[in-house]
This record gives sequence, structure tokens and C-alpha cells, in this order.
Amino acid sequence: MNSQVTGFDFGLAPLPPKDVILSLRTGKIRPFGGIKGLTSAINKQPRHGKVQLTVGGFTGDERQYIHHKSPDNAIHQYDPRHYEEWKKILPDREHKFKVGAFGENLSSSHLSEDNICVGDKFSLGPEAIVQVTMLRQPCYKLNHRFEYKKMSSLIQSTGYTGWYYRVIRGGEIQEGDEIELIERINPHWSLSRLHHVLYTDMNNKEAIAELSQLEGLSKEFIDLFQGRLTQGTENMNGRLLGDFAVPWQSYKLVEKTRLTPRVQRFVFKPEDPNIDSEDLQFGRFPHVRLRFGPDSKFTRAYSVVSGDMRSFELGIAKDDNSRGGSLFLHDDLKVGDVLEVAKGHNAAIPIISNDQGDSPTRHIFLLGGIGVTAFISEIKALEKQSADFEIHYAVRSREEAAYIDHLPAGRTTIYSKSEGLRLDVATIVPPPKDCRDDCSKTLVYCCGPSSLLTACRDMTTKLGYPRSQTHFEEFGGAGTGTGEPFEAEIKTTGQILQVPREKSLLDVLNEAGFEIDSSCLVGNCGTCMVDVCNGKVLHQGTALEDEQKESSMLSCVSRGKGKIVIDC
Repeated sequence: MNSQVTGFDFGLAPLPPKDVILSLRTGKIRPFGGIKGLTSAINKQPRHGKVQLTVGGFTGDERQYIHHKSPDNAIHQYDPRHYEEWKKILPDREHKFKVGAFGENLSSSHLSEDNICVGDKFSLGPEAIVQVTMLRQPCYKLNHRFEYKKMSSLIQSTGYTGWYYRVIRGGEIQEGDEIELIERINPHWSLSRLHHVLYTDMNNKEAIAELSQLEGLSKEFIDLFQGRLTQGTENMNGRLLGDFAVPWQSYKLVEKTRLTPRVQRFVFKPEDPNIDSEDLQFGRFPHVRLRFGPDSKFTRAYSVVSGDMRSFELGIAKDDNSRGGSLFLHDDLKVGDVLEVAKGHNAAIPIISNDQGDSPTRHIFLLGGIGVTAFISEIKALEKQSADFEIHYAVRSREEAAYIDHLPAGRTTIYSKSEGLRLDVATIVPPPKDCRDDCSKTLVYCCGPSSLLTACRDMTTKLGYPRSQTHFEEFGGAGTGTGEPFEAEIKTTGQILQVPREKSLLDVLNEAGFEIDSSCLVGNCGTCMVDVCNGKVLHQGTALEDEQKESSMLSCVSRGKGKIVIDC
């Protein structure tokens, strides 16, 4: 196997040896990359046992992009030997390069772009016959998959693309089945040569004319080459770059200051100061995601206290029951260290703003501990508008009241546990339209430990608050996603997984080998969503609309009741 496509002398392609299916995978369309509006079926799961193959592909395998739904794109195969080369090319992303990362359906030991030709027919298992149709043209979603903004261009330049089959005859397929060449109709048109004309020798009219009529080639590529004959080479930027910026960027810790015994102030600045103006400012209720630690194993979301993407401040508490994230930030992260940062997406905020109400508006903030950081920017904005608001801030002690200097003293009540003071939600939250004074509309904001959030949710639900008058922020402590134990049955296999009290469904699925993508880990992004086929779910998090909750759940925070059946 060549390490890259560099040669120009393409003769007869070598014949591939009989091979065996090492991995068979299918996937469903899911939120992807932690970016609002970006979805993909690239995160495919291993399938064990027999899987039905039809003209449309493998049963249970979804495809989103319109061209991917063509019969010419029924199966994607990728040479697993490429992964070792990728680890050399991008060693800092070595942990990402493993079988399945490119969203392939199949992998085997000996097939490659060098020994496969356009139109090759293979027997697949005891019944099926498939035909090679085209190379995979890398698109911008691979930039997000590997969190490297030039990844799609790099795949295109190396030739490590993989290829597609159409299904001539279906059948049942499973890992361990043989895959063997049974007919070669274009021995001079290896996939490596096709790649060379596609991306290097792009003005070779003779080769393009031949390809525009080549037997076995996909309709997509036939149309592409016919277009080159009449209009010249197509613009590839849309495919390679897309409309979504790669969110993760390198940031350096420039200040680290202790504010209280448990809270430290962290200030970050970008390694690359050239930030697009449209990406500079945060939206309402700003937050960022950090990725850090050994092999970047920790991903955490934090509210932004102040600043923009040129320089921003976070206040982070050291969790008594830390899962490792806050411990690492407090004890191991040093000034000058670099980690990855992604700007939190500005989802549609259901709660109305101060200038949207049709009657006088009263704002009530219920804050617990480090939850104060979630609303500092909102409080400052309301203060500038001379709005009617009050703050109720529960802390262990006054010594541990972080950011108290950011809150207007005349509007803030401190509830110190060490002084025997308790924040009682029932006595603070009025009806949604409070006519004790002037019939003002009340907006309730809450962030803090799960006990405070639950009490506030229960009270606002009991009083009949609409979604437009409440806003809850989760900050994901050690107990996030934990709760009463339950069983989760996997629809496709019948496998039953026990989800114990101390683990999330996401934890259990990944331990069982399902490789579920995740990002925020607190139910804000939707990346870890799985389908619910049967059973009742206690929904947590904010990423799903009410309609989505009827058939889906967030595996990082939501839990089943008794037994549920899921499809992932």
C-alpha cells in the first residue's frame, strides 16, 4: 500500500487477494460535533451477527446527504491500514484514529485504493455481489469529526479516502465473511488513478472524457466529469469547508487566581489571535466547552463570567466528588498551559428578555454556589437597564460566596449555611403573574446543585410557569446523569445493560463498546442522543424539544424508569 498518491505511471492495477470482513458497522443520523444544526450518521456502531444487505445498503444504516442516499453509495469501505499513517501525520490526534472513525461500513485487511478498480465486482459473503462505484469525496464534516479544520483537504491530498459500492445482489452479511474479486472490467482505472485525475491532473481532457463514459462509475462522478468537459473544474470549497466553523481552538491559560477556598478564577486567551468578527462575541447566557487532561479525556462546559473570544474569564469550583475534571484544572493546569476551547452554541433561548414583555417584568435569580457564574452577564445587563430584579444566593459560608462583588448589594440576599440560613424556593417564587404589587410578569432563573434545580423546577411547574418565563442552567457536578438504577435493552441485539445508580447511560453504553459520541456531558448539546423504542424516561437537559422527547433521550443525563428499549 502506498503511503500517499504521488506517482504518475498508472498501469494495470494489481489483483487483490481474497479478503475477510474485519468490521461491519451501521449508524443513525445524530447531532454531531456539539454544534447546533450539524448532524451526521458518521458515528457507526459495530454489528455482530448477520445483517441484511439490500440495494439501499445495510439494514439500520442511515444516510443524510442526498448523494449518499444513491444506490451508488450503498456501502462505504475504508482501509484500516490508513489509520496507522494518520497517526504519523497528526500525532496529536492519534487517539481519534481507530477503525470506524471515518464512518465506514466495512473494513478488511488487504483491499486498498491501489488494488481496486472502478467497476470491480466482489462477492460479499455467501450470497451478495457488490460493485465498486467511486472514491469517497471528503467533506467538511470530517473536519469536525477529527477537530482539525484542514482534515478534509488533507484526506483529499493523501488519497486515504475509502470507496463506495453499489449492491448488485443482496443477502445476509456478517463479520468474518469472505470478500473476493469476481470480475474486473477496468483494469487500468485503479481508484488511485481516479484520485489522481480528480484532484491532481484535473485538466487531462482525454482522461476526463474517458471517465465521463466509464462503465461502472457512479452517476455522481459521471456527471462531475461531464461537467468538467463543458465548464471546467468544479469549485470544491463548499464541500471541503462547509458552513460550520470547526469549534475547537487552542487557548492558553494566562491568569489563575484563587477567589475562595474552593473557587479559582481562570483567564484564557487564544493561541491564534485572528478570530473572525462574527465569532468574537458571546450570546445571552454565555458558556464555553473546555477539552483538557491526558489524551484530552475531559470535556466540560463552563459559564463565562466576562470577556469575549479574545480573552474570557471562568470561575470554576473544585467539586468535592469530582469525576476528575475540576481536580485537574485546580491542581494540574498551570499558567502557560494550552487546552482546547469551543464557544458554546447560542441555542434558541425560551425565556423572554426584559424588553420583550408586554407588562412590567420582575426577574428572580435563585443561585447556589458556583451557579452564580451562569447569570453574571445577565444581571449586569439588567442593572444597566434599571430593571426590576432580585438575587437569592445560597452558599456554604460568606467566605465561600464567589463573585459577591459582581452582584448589587441592595438587590442580593445571601443564604449562608454556616449561619443557619436556608434558601426556601416556596417562599421566594411567586405566581407567574404576581398581582401583589402591580401585576408584573415574573421571570425565574436558576443555577446550582441538583437539589436547588429540582426544587425550582417543581415549584414553577406547580405554579403554571410557561417555558418563556423560566431558565435553568446545569453545571454538571459529579452526580450528573446518575440516579435510580434501570435496565436498557438494545433493540438490534436484545442485549440488556444494567445502568447502576452511580453511572449514566452514556457511561454504560461506552463501557459496552457502543462508542456513543458526546460533547457537553450536561444535556446541553444533544450529541449523545439515542432513540427510545419502548419504556418511560426521566428527561434531563435542555437539548431536546418536547416532541423529540417522545422518541429520544440524552444518554449523558436522562434515565429510564424500570426497563427501556433503545436503539443507538
